[in-house]
Parts: sequence; structure tokens; C-alpha cells
Amino acid sequence: MAAPLVAQIMMIAIMLAQGHWMYALMIVPGAVGCLASVLVSLPAMQPEGSDAPPARRPADRPAAHGQAVDPAAGVDAGQSGTAVFPGIDAMPLEQLLHVDPLPWRTIVRHWSGDAQWEVPVGMAADRRPFALDLRKHGPHALVAGTTGSGKSVLLQSWCLALAVHNGPDRLQFVFLDFKGGSAFHALEQLPHCAGSVSDLNLAHASRALRALEAELTRREWLTAKHRAAYIDALPAPPPRLVVVIDEFHALKDQLPDYINRLVRIASLGRSLGMHLIACTQNPMGQVGTDMKANMALNICLRVRDALQSAELLGDGRAARLSPAMPGAAYCNDGEQVRALRCSPIGDIAGMNRNITYAARFLAMDSAPKLFSAPLPTAVQPRRQASEHLEQVWIGLADNGIDVNAATIDLARGNVGIIGGHGRGKSTVLDTIANQIHDIDGIMVRISQPAHGVWHTQTIRRGATYTVQSAAPTPPRLLWLVDDADGLFDPFLTDRHAMAFREALADPSISVVFAVSSMRHVRVPEHCSTRIVFPSGEKTADLMAGVPSALLASLSADDFDIPGRAVLIAGVSARLMQCAS
Repeated sequence: MAAPLVAQIMMIAIMLAQGHWMYALMIVPGAVGCLASVLVSLPAMQPEGSDAPPARRPADRPAAHGQAVDPAAGVDAGQSGTAVFPGIDAMPLEQLLHVDPLPWRTIVRHWSGDAQWEVPVGMAADRRPFALDLRKHGPHALVAGTTGSGKSVLLQSWCLALAVHNGPDRLQFVFLDFKGGSAFHALEQLPHCAGSVSDLNLAHASRALRALEAELTRREWLTAKHRAAYIDALPAPPPRLVVVIDEFHALKDQLPDYINRLVRIASLGRSLGMHLIACTQNPMGQVGTDMKANMALNICLRVRDALQSAELLGDGRAARLSPAMPGAAYCNDGEQVRALRCSPIGDIAGMNRNITYAARFLAMDSAPKLFSAPLPTAVQPRRQASEHLEQVWIGLADNGIDVNAATIDLARGNVGIIGGHGRGKSTVLDTIANQIHDIDGIMVRISQPAHGVWHTQTIRRGATYTVQSAAPTPPRLLWLVDDADGLFDPFLTDRHAMAFREALADPSISVVFAVSSMRHVRVPEHCSTRIVFPSGEKTADLMAGVPSALLASLSADDFDIPGRAVLIAGVSARLMQCAS
């Protein structure tokens, strides 16, 4: 690489000796460029036998065949466990940041090649890279270890190694952290992350588990549609999804009803490209036999009881690991038990940055989110452009996985708004009136009582008329009626009640009425769509049409939040937050 530089320096010297200094100056910029290229290439040309980066090369002999090996043999107890391995592909991720001046270039090279699931996570007892292959030895893994043994560090290193070798078009993560969210907080910025939750918000965590079950069903339909035995046989297979669970025992204790969803993933994940990595402090009794039967890859860090070690390894060797060696572990892949020590990533932020740079360089989008956050407690009103009555926006709706726009079809028939005083019925009527204010061919009549006297106004395209004025007759009339409980009384025969009941039966008129109870309301004669504000009284809520399963999923706060309702359209029912 220095040959062109030497040649140009000789040419400059000869020309200066002959007095052709103008020609010599023309060559100087090229010589400077060659010098810069040589200087930039020097870090990558470091010889294999050098002592830098700072970890020492092994001097101990490998253990004899059949002899137990200490995972941290030859490594100082205070060191991180990294070692200098030949070649960028085999070295720990931390070394990649120091050896390659632009690590994202190496990441791009990995992503541009074939998928690589065998990735280094640390070093073996002979100081060679220790690689884990989740696809070959899994498809699921169980990691066990007591507090402080290095479980979270192992998970972080493993996930980052997978992300370095596979782009977000081939790999995605869902992180379930049940010890406060500290383990995976640094990994949430990865473009591979399709969702991350913690036990600080159990409602959010339950959404993640429902979303995983829905994703499993979607992949089942994909394989059935193409008559394929494995997801990789599809013309455009979806990315492999790795679900990482820290403190699995806490998830089991706090969300016991959702464990069967994870068991189903463990049973069907191999053929559908979904993998589980479950981490727990005690593998005995915390992981069911149905799930453990599908977890062929077992990694045991230091545990307190030899029985816990025997559960994963077949003997008690993991109980004899020293507390002074965090990250030391044994791996049982079903064929053999090997010792390792994981390599922690000191600069996770730097690694995330380089992975993000690689995604931008290849114009790769981040993984789409599998689930959204729960409904907010308030939704600001906005004008949703609509030219028809079929999609009138009134707030946000939640299907248990995603939060989307809540809309009602006013052309389908009447709409009933049922709820107690102060829950937001009148606000919903105002929102509907504002949304359809400018729809052509629609006349809006708004009626509400005040001190026993009904007041009505008619609006069409922004113009307001009194009830006695001759407003132009539109093709369709929309009538919004607030506090309509008395108008349903069959014994009430005044002109307002009679006109209201006639409008309910007229298919050319859409009536949106607000009542406090379902006492005189008949479904579907009076309304096909309902917006029900749950009262907390189970009998009344069930009578209003709220499904029992949805009613059981509501928390105490859902009954107190103004605007929190259930949108019932036909046979579907969704929790929603009305605009306020």
C-alpha cells in the first residue's frame, strides 16, 4: 500500500533536482492522498500476535478430554472475559468497535450476506470464541442463574450479536422485562425491536402476549396458504421473531392466564420462525414441563443449589461456580456440556449507533411494532376529514393489541349513547356534530332539554336555522338528541316524543340519542350501534351489550376515566376513549 507513495516521492525529488518545480507541485496532492490512505489503514493492519486490544492472549493449556473445565480459567476475576480472536467475524462485539474504525461497514457486510444465526457471545475455556446457534440448537433457550450471576449481560450480548449479523429484514425482537425494565432498556433503540414491555405496566405486558399469539396465528395462516411445512419455504418469509423474557418466574406469577400463549409459541415456534429465550433464577418448578420439553438449549450460570444445576445440566457443576466470576456458565445444547464466559458489551450505545448507521446505509426500515401502548386517558378533539357518514371519527379504539381511530357508521342506522351523568355523552354528541358539519347533502338537527323545555336547532353546511324556518330539505337528516330518556317513555304522547319515536323507525333519518340507561331502549329496533360508558354494575353493563370477557378485563380506573367507553357495532365490541 505504501508503494505508490514511495514512487510519487521519488518523482518529486527527481523533478526538483532537475528544476521542474511546477511539475513537482502538481504531484504533491496525489502524494498527500496516498499518505492519508496509508495512515487510515494502519489500525486494521495490526498483526494477529500483538497484545492490543488490551485482553491477553491465552497461555494455559486446554483441559484434557473429559476433564471439567473452569469457564473463567486463565482469565482474571476482575476482567470482562473478552479475548483477542483472529478475524473480525470471530471476535467479541466489544473488540469490533476498537479494531474497525467504522464498525457499521462490517455490520453492512454481514447483513448483505446470508443469514447467520451462530453468533459469538463470549469465549470458551480454550480461549476460542464461544458461539450459540439458536436456530440449530434451539429453537428455544432457557437461561438460569442467581441474582448477579450475569443473566442480563448474557441476554444483551446475545441479542446484540444476533443484531450485528442479521438485519431487521431477517430478525426482530420482542423484549419482556419483568424486573423493572432495566435489562433491555439499552436495546429498545435497535431497529430490530418490534416491542418492549416491563412489569411496571401489566396492561401493556398483556397486550404484548396477545400480540404474540396473534402473530403466531398469522404465520400459521401464511404457511397454510402456501402449503408449506416451514416458514422459510415461503416466497417472502417474514423475519424470525425472538421473544426474550427476563425473570420468567415473575411473568408467571403476575400474568398466569397468559402462560399458555407462551407454551403454544414454544410448541409451534420451530416451523413458524418464532423463538423464545426465557431467563429465570430458579428453573425448578418455574418453567412448566410442556414448555421445557421444547427448550433444547439450556444455559446455566451460577446457581445456589446443585439440584437447580442438575435440572439443566444433569449434574451440579453450576452450583460450584465462584461468585467472583460473573458471566461464567455452562451450556447444554443436547449433545454436550461446554463451559463459557460471556463477553459483556461496555459501550452498548456505541453498538446501537453503528447498527442504526448500517440500517440507514441499506435504507432498511425499523421493525414495525407488533402492539401499541394502551388507550390514553384523554384524546384531544380534531377535525377528521370525511365526505360521507360511513367513517365519522369520535376518538380512539383499542382491540387489545393496537389503538386505532374509533369511527361510527351513521348511514347504517341509529346510534345509542348510554351512560351515567358526567361520563361524556354530551361531549360525544358535540364531536359528531363537529365532524359532520360540512358534509354536503346532510342536515343536522340538534335537540336538548333545558328546564323541561326542548330546544332544537337545524344546521346545514355551517348555516343555522330555527326550527320554524324553512331550511332546504337534504337527502338525509341526522338528528342528535341529548337526555332522551323521557322520549322513550311509551306513555308520553307529546309532539316531541311522537316525532322522536317516528324518526327512530324512519330509515331515511339517522338518530343519535344519549340516555342514562337501557330501560326502554330495544336493540336492534332502536339502535344498531352503541357507545356504552360502563357503570361498574355488572348486570346493567351486560344488559347494555358489553361482553362479559371485555367487562372482566376492565380495571377500576376504566370506570372512573371520563370518556372511557365501549364501542359496540354489530357483533364487535372494543374499548375506546372518546374525544374530549
